[in-house]
Amino acid sequence: MPLGPDPQRAAAARARLDALRDVVAAAEDDLLACLVVTGEPGAQRVLDDWLDQAVDTLRAVGEAADKVTAALPAGAPGSTADGAAAPSAPVSGRGSWPGAER
Repeated sequence: MPLGPDPQRAAAARARLDALRDVVAAAEDDLLACLVVTGEPGAQRVLDDWLDQAVDTLRAVGEAADKVTAALPAGAPGSTADGAAAPSAPVSGRGSWPGAER
């Protein structure tokens, strides 16, 4: 009989997904704050369309994180498989997420 996912790993994944949602929300706010008026109708339309697509993508990532979090089993909140506290990622800043260095 399958045992199912480890509750502590599920809690760690939930913590990471919560941090991801925070980062995505902050990035969405940052992008919307970048909206500038170019003075050229064609260029403005291209810029507005690009920003809309980027914000829509960030929202979709946040919604996907919500769906995955909802599908995770309840576990020991805030712990990892080895019993240590679940790592929390910073919520903003380029390169602040592990592996995000460019």
